[in-house]
Amino acid sequence: MRLRLLYTLLILGFLFSCESTSKSAENYQFESKDLALIPTPKEMNLTKGFLPLSSINGIEVQSPDLVPLGALVSNSLKTISNINLKVKQGESSENAIYIALDEELKENSYHISITNRVEIIAKDYTTAARAAASLIQIIQEKNKNLFVFPKLDIKDHTDYNYRSVMLDLARFWQPVETIKETIDLLWFYKINYLSLHLSDNRRFTFPLEKYPKLKSKDKNGKRTYYTRDELNDLVSYAKDRGVIIIPEVDLPGHSSALWNTYPEVFGHLNPETQKADPLYVVNIASEKTYDAINEIIKSLAEVFYTSPYLHIGGDEVYLEQIKKVPSYQEYTKKHGLTEASKGNVNELFCHFINRLNTMVKETGKKTIVWEGFHDTGAGNVTIDKDISVIVWNTTYNNPKNLLDNGYQIINSTWIPWYMVGAMNFAPSQERAYQWDVNTWSHWKDNIKDISLEKSPAILGGQISFWEQNYQDVLPVLQERVPVLSERLWSNTNSTTYEQFKSNFTKANSLYTMLFRPISIEPKGLLNDNDFTFTNAITLKLNASKKGTLRWVYADDWGIPDMSVAKAYSSPIEIQKSGVITAQLFDESGKKIGYPEQQYFQKITPFYNYKVFRPSNTKGWGEMPDFSKLTEIRKGVTGKMTHERLEKINGRLFAKVKELGHIDTRFEGLYNSYAVQLTGTLTIPKEDTYTFNLLTDDGLGSLYIDGKLIGAGKEFGKKLESFELNLDVGIHEFRIDYFYKEIQNQLNITYKNSVMNEAIPFEQLVNPLKN
Repeated sequence: MRLRLLYTLLILGFLFSCESTSKSAENYQFESKDLALIPTPKEMNLTKGFLPLSSINGIEVQSPDLVPLGALVSNSLKTISNINLKVKQGESSENAIYIALDEELKENSYHISITNRVEIIAKDYTTAARAAASLIQIIQEKNKNLFVFPKLDIKDHTDYNYRSVMLDLARFWQPVETIKETIDLLWFYKINYLSLHLSDNRRFTFPLEKYPKLKSKDKNGKRTYYTRDELNDLVSYAKDRGVIIIPEVDLPGHSSALWNTYPEVFGHLNPETQKADPLYVVNIASEKTYDAINEIIKSLAEVFYTSPYLHIGGDEVYLEQIKKVPSYQEYTKKHGLTEASKGNVNELFCHFINRLNTMVKETGKKTIVWEGFHDTGAGNVTIDKDISVIVWNTTYNNPKNLLDNGYQIINSTWIPWYMVGAMNFAPSQERAYQWDVNTWSHWKDNIKDISLEKSPAILGGQISFWEQNYQDVLPVLQERVPVLSERLWSNTNSTTYEQFKSNFTKANSLYTMLFRPISIEPKGLLNDNDFTFTNAITLKLNASKKGTLRWVYADDWGIPDMSVAKAYSSPIEIQKSGVITAQLFDESGKKIGYPEQQYFQKITPFYNYKVFRPSNTKGWGEMPDFSKLTEIRKGVTGKMTHERLEKINGRLFAKVKELGHIDTRFEGLYNSYAVQLTGTLTIPKEDTYTFNLLTDDGLGSLYIDGKLIGAGKEFGKKLESFELNLDVGIHEFRIDYFYKEIQNQLNITYKNSVMNEAIPFEQLVNPLKN
């Protein structure tokens, strides 16, 4: 009897709960601020009520071609909610997520309707992938483990179809995992192109079986080129997410990997030395070169078959040496390049671009080049008008000139989209949000900003991320890709930066849940932002999803085989510098998200530091008044060691000078900022001391015992020397330093009257007392 009564009460309670939930679902009103959609849709109408994810019984797609997209939605929802929705092809039904295409819709447009079912209708697959990203961003956790879709109607389209991010794979090697996560990030924020810079002076990463010597390896013997299978997989992975990969092989400049390795094909073999003559470009006066490049273009078109474009480079060419090759006169005369034969080598360069454009069009694709030619061509050669130009520097060619002469252009202006990880150059999210697709801004003071009228010939914009180590890619792009998307999806700001930042915080939390389910919780750090410690730290690994955590601690960066790594069971004690890598696996052994990595550095503290901002728009021109700046970080840091310098230079393209280098780079901080370093130094003997100060794109000042010893005035690696008589003993010092925009480097050395050569200033600096 009691059991029957209990059972009856449970049933009534369940029915009441269901009825209560149903009424709640009918009457609850979400507001637009509750949703963190990036980019903001053109039209969104919220109605009362919500649709619980648990009430949806499957994902139905209109055609087999849409099955990968259905699987993407299913996997994303499972990661968020643990609810597994099966994907099948079929007709639209109640209580389902239905995905279909309608060719009658306008270009780049989609429609999402959420009532008692979810319906996504889009123009084509890639646009449907945009809509799928919106659907994932819409999901709300109303109560614990109750995930719901607000009832609404969205009609949306983009204003600019060229939304792109470029990764530099040639100067710094990028693992496939990094590229795949970048693709996921682009899908999540509706960026449709990923441009891959596949070649440069350092390496040629596209596999050419005919030229095996191009297959480079790093100092540890690891491969630093991509296989056909890897590239095919990346193209397919991107396609399923509505992202198209545009390949770039940079020609004729940035190509020493070609002409230096195979001079008989791409350059000129010196008959006396039997070595490559330094041409600095491929041999654009040789038919062998054109034949070989045509093979490369055909191979690129075959592998990157989804791309409507091929990028052939065209930037920063140094052409004088090409005039010295024996075939120069014969080639220029044969092709009617009369001005080139007289010495105007730019005419030959423009001929080269047009000839490659013909090759590209024969594959059915369009050509993209960097802004690298002047005006509309040179001599009697005009650059083909069907070539699209990425304008970044504005000094080779003004965007207005290109538009006036009938070219289509893409905006990748220095500020905020031309980013250089190795130079600490990555304008902030807020600064990026101020950008407009019709404006170009250079980091140099003497190059004026350019603002143009709106034009349909401005196709869109691109983040160009150069010289980045793989571990820096996602932390930087994670903050900036959403801005690019927001600013290109709509021609005008649809939200304030404050509202955008609020939306970003929510969207980024969801992105992290999907792709970064692990957090590393350190205890014992000197400073949480710098990841430095003195003796030992403990690391606790947390996961937002159930599964098995595995970890590896290594001396340096790299992605290890995590399937054989140690299983995590308790906090890990760390006593030396190194990188922890953690990966989450499900019960079947499949990876969940991407590996989480962090470098922790063991130091002996020698400096107290403070970092200040904000800077002027294009950096300070003179030492700022620190008292008028905002302190954004403080802590302690160590003096330079050879091992620390190797770590710094390992993350740079243009290496810093070792002698006297003082570390002024701080984890996660980019241009530009001011630094104040304080501490004590010991003078071993009374004497006259000469202090040598060297900076690059910045200035420094040295104070001893509160007295200004030397105030640097020279930008650009010009050594400045200052003399001072010092007594034996301990003295207080302070270093004020800033870097203006793009090169963060500070060196201080010293010598006294009996020393022949200067040695690092840091040899005088005392460790900080605990």
